[in-house]
Amino acid sequence: MSQCSTRIVAFLGSVIIFFGTPFTALSQNKQNLGFESGNFNGWVGYTWRESLEVTSVNSSPTLVSLPTSRRHVIISNQSAYDSNTGNALKMIPDGYTYSARLGCEITSSDTNPRCWEQSLRYTMTVDSTNAFLLLKFACVLQYASDHTALQEPRFKLTLYDSNDDEIPDCSNYDVYSSASIDGFQSYTPSGSSDPVMWRDWTTVGADLTKYIGQEIAVEFMSADCKGRYHYGYAYFVADCLPLYITVDYCTNDNVAILEGPEGFETYQWLDTDSSTVIGNEQDLLLDDPQEGAKYFCVMKSETGCQITLSSVVAKYEPNADFDWEMKDCTTNEVAFTSTSTTNTGSLSYLWDLGEGNTSTEKSFTHQFETSGLHDVQLIIYNPPSGCSDTISQTVESFSPPLVGFTGDTTYCPGETTTLQAYGAYRYEWSTGSTAESIQLGDPGGTYWMLGYSSEGCVSDTIKFTASADATWTLKLSGDSLFCAGTSSTLVANAASSYLWNTGETTSSIQTQSGGTYTVTGYSDFGCKQELSITISRVPNPDLDFSLSTNSIDVRHNTVDCNAVSSDAISFEWDMGDGNLVDQASHTYTYSIPNELTTFDVTITVENDYGCTTVGSSSVAVTPFIPNVFTPNNDGINDSFMPGFEQEIFDRHGLVLYSGDVGWDGYYKGKLVDPDTYFYVVRYTDTNEEEHVKKGFITLVK
Repeated sequence: MSQCSTRIVAFLGSVIIFFGTPFTALSQNKQNLGFESGNFNGWVGYTWRESLEVTSVNSSPTLVSLPTSRRHVIISNQSAYDSNTGNALKMIPDGYTYSARLGCEITSSDTNPRCWEQSLRYTMTVDSTNAFLLLKFACVLQYASDHTALQEPRFKLTLYDSNDDEIPDCSNYDVYSSASIDGFQSYTPSGSSDPVMWRDWTTVGADLTKYIGQEIAVEFMSADCKGRYHYGYAYFVADCLPLYITVDYCTNDNVAILEGPEGFETYQWLDTDSSTVIGNEQDLLLDDPQEGAKYFCVMKSETGCQITLSSVVAKYEPNADFDWEMKDCTTNEVAFTSTSTTNTGSLSYLWDLGEGNTSTEKSFTHQFETSGLHDVQLIIYNPPSGCSDTISQTVESFSPPLVGFTGDTTYCPGETTTLQAYGAYRYEWSTGSTAESIQLGDPGGTYWMLGYSSEGCVSDTIKFTASADATWTLKLSGDSLFCAGTSSTLVANAASSYLWNTGETTSSIQTQSGGTYTVTGYSDFGCKQELSITISRVPNPDLDFSLSTNSIDVRHNTVDCNAVSSDAISFEWDMGDGNLVDQASHTYTYSIPNELTTFDVTITVENDYGCTTVGSSSVAVTPFIPNVFTPNNDGINDSFMPGFEQEIFDRHGLVLYSGDVGWDGYYKGKLVDPDTYFYVVRYTDTNEEEHVKKGFITLVK
């Protein structure tokens, strides 16, 4: 199918008669034409539905509130790419901050997915500054081979005059998603059997000089498939420029640059008699050109539009200057008039008035938001050249309510506060100073200030009182010494907030390191005081201790305890049986219980600073095994190791006894002969460790 709308309008007939949505005169005259505000201000949006298969849909355009959730969307991510093109299509063209997306990808799972169409329209008044309309678009149209052309997704660009009639301009563009389209690429997204026909960013330009003084509208339209669920959507931006050749040939230049307007696919420069091609780029460079010489540029857009412009070489010498005058002593208004001149061409103006305010007028009155001195810049442009000139001046305005000072009239005790005046040309303080700023401190008091303009305007008298912040005293407490292995707590108080040299901002801190710690306290007003404390980490006393044995029994129940320290002043033994001994060295006798147990022994030593070191050991109670026993029934030592698992052997290895009730000297009911016998005794200590004792026992009758 052909790309050119002028060749397919007849084919469309009256089927698409509603593409010219109702004309709405907005008279924006380029404001937000390129979505530079990041919104749809100045644009009007419509949606409707049409299907060749479904008859119950609304085919009348409906005005919608912009943006819509998916069909009229501002794109702001300059690094975003369209996934339906294999991430080959940027959603915003280079050089632009925003673009608009018209339409969206749809699937059969969407609510009412079929047959949606949508448009965006912008209306403006054409003048000499915007007679060249620059349009950039990219479109994504899904293709289905079983559809007729009228059912396929569609994209359309149309210009309308003030009567809402289509302007017959070759910039108009109308295309369906047929399989083979000039300028389109094909991509089949993953999971889909239908290819997507997409066109990368395309630029077209429209010559609107015939419509200067009239309102025109530009409309973008995209449409989904009218048969099933295939989608069609587009991205676009727009701009408008003066339609002329820019001549950059300014004061002191030796080279003239002729620049054709942006937006065309080809440029062809011709010499003064239009017979010789002298360039094929957008810009033509001329060394030492002859003033008055005429050159022509033939330009063609990507859609085949052709425009021919001519330009006469002339050196432009703009000279920027302006006058200003305060309107009065109360309103803060200043009248501006440009007195700029040029030797040829026209002038346009761009004023930078500060405070975010600008103007493009030659003469105007501006009310400043602040009183006093303002840096004002004027840039003049000299079309059809690219020459410009800039001038900056300091301008004065005056309004008594806007004269004052910044700074706090409260100061910290022993310090000063700085007050900075604003809003006037010069100042007078009650201190006698005429400086723009003054410093005040003790003893404080009542003061006044006046502001004057350079022409004698006087502000109201500003009276104020300066005084010191409330008196307070920062406090810092904490132990200057602390033992190794512990921490020191430092506490500050009396301030509203705190900052330690450790970076902490709490009123108290804990540290395990010695050193100097500084806290700065701040009052509610912000006055600060500072205190420091030096703390030291005291080492714990050294300790060397020993026990003469780690096991005792009923016959051997004494332990020699010995402790040595070079810097301890006190020793305390906890013998593990509830008894304490405060001697460095001593001999201790335990009372042996009737069971196996372990006594946990600790030694604590303390130095002059109260720092302590603790050592620990243990003494285990083990069973006493005699080497003689007398099984003579006298009630004394009649059995061997009752209560312990044991085995008794004679000299030949014969097992005479095995059990835990104790051996009574008998074997098979008969008392054995007095002799020496072998034993193996087993027991489990309090730590659940098993022990085996082997030895000899002598039986005596």
